Amino acid sequence: MVNYRKRKRESCADASRDRVVIHSCSHHSFITIKLKSFHTHVNKHTQMHSITTSPAFFKTAPSSSSFLSSFSGKRGGVSRRFRMESSTRVESSFSASSSSSSSSSSDYDMLQAMCEAVQLCAKLTSKTQKLLETSDQVSKSDDSPVTVADYAAQAVVSYVLEQKYPDVALLAEEDAKALRGGSKEAQGLLEKITEITNDCVFGDDVSEYLSREEVARLIDRGNHEGGSESTFFVLDPIDGTKGFINQRQYAIALGLCEKGKVVGGVLGCPNMPMTKIPEDVDALETEKPGVIFAAYENFGCKYAAMDAKEPLGKDSFIATSDQFVKCGKDGARYMESWGDSIVADHAFTNALSEKVGITRKALRIDSQAKYGSLSRGDAHIYLRFPPKTYREKVWDHAAGAIIVSESGGVISDAAGVPLEFGKGRFLDINGGIVASSTPELHEQLLKAIADLR
Repeated sequence: MVNYRKRKRESCADASRDRVVIHSCSHHSFITIKLKSFHTHVNKHTQMHSITTSPAFFKTAPSSSSFLSSFSGKRGGVSRRFRMESSTRVESSFSASSSSSSSSSSDYDMLQAMCEAVQLCAKLTSKTQKLLETSDQVSKSDDSPVTVADYAAQAVVSYVLEQKYPDVALLAEEDAKALRGGSKEAQGLLEKITEITNDCVFGDDVSEYLSREEVARLIDRGNHEGGSESTFFVLDPIDGTKGFINQRQYAIALGLCEKGKVVGGVLGCPNMPMTKIPEDVDALETEKPGVIFAAYENFGCKYAAMDAKEPLGKDSFIATSDQFVKCGKDGARYMESWGDSIVADHAFTNALSEKVGITRKALRIDSQAKYGSLSRGDAHIYLRFPPKTYREKVWDHAAGAIIVSESGGVISDAAGVPLEFGKGRFLDINGGIVASSTPELHEQLLKAIADLR
């Protein structure tokens, strides 16, 4: 096995440990950031909080546990929130070498490796999606470019993760069973997948390569069955196949589970704009280089440009869901899948939005990119109501779920039960999945769903 460490991107520089000063304000006030010599005037009633720029700085974002506990009613009310505009850049190094606990550094290192894997994979998928514009083969079957990209994307992510964390298992969507057959078609498909995988990982360096058997083995690393007793990565190499085919949104979704609980997630959205979604659109436009979201339990959520050199550091922004949104005129906005998706029930979502007083048009977005949009305040509600015969898979929600919760949002099934990721490769849900910007909004939606059903 070749050593990926020889080829990995240049690591984040250990930048100077600037101090970040956040001025937290009331509902009608504002927040500013002070970096180095830059400063702004603040309301005389504001309070000042100092935060060092180390891996522990992730903790400045809201904790998912505080929101879930307040929503469930088991504890007191929601703790005081500090709203941050999505344009706020945080000039922090997140350097693993800075003074912090060993666990924080370990968490950072793992999240950094996950970001590297997703960023590398995005190069492969973006190149393939561009080829689809002129290809006659656009279905996910046989040896189409979509099938080749799906397998190769999984092989690339599996390779990067194995080099860094060989003892951590992988639960992923694809397996190489169909590629191991002795037919000419199977051999040809595996050859294409191997070629594109090597091109992505090694580029023009022909001195290093993966064999067809090695690529098939990397794909089959995703056969882990999950459960509540082990630590494992969860991967959907191309989430949103129809969006990928039709030149819309798709996502590379990589989560990390420990004993049945999602504790980390990276969501790569290669076609998502970095800027806030306009108010008057009903579909998310595509824009390169895309966006990468990253979150870790109790550390918060960040996002950056897909090609950012330091997606957890100075190139990143804090992702915070809109904590002041209400239903009603010009208020909350919901997202759902396109009409060509099996999990889109437009009739029910229309009835639900009318019941809670939502007047804004729905925003159609493919894939787990919806979770990313909610996390940075582009929209406020994600509704997913598949047919009763449909079984949700863990890779379709693991990364997105922690992106939402660590940005201050709430996610559950339609009965209000938190998603369970420790029961194998499938999720047992009641009636659908609902994600919201705030606990209050979530509770309002769940009550309306119960009334309608």
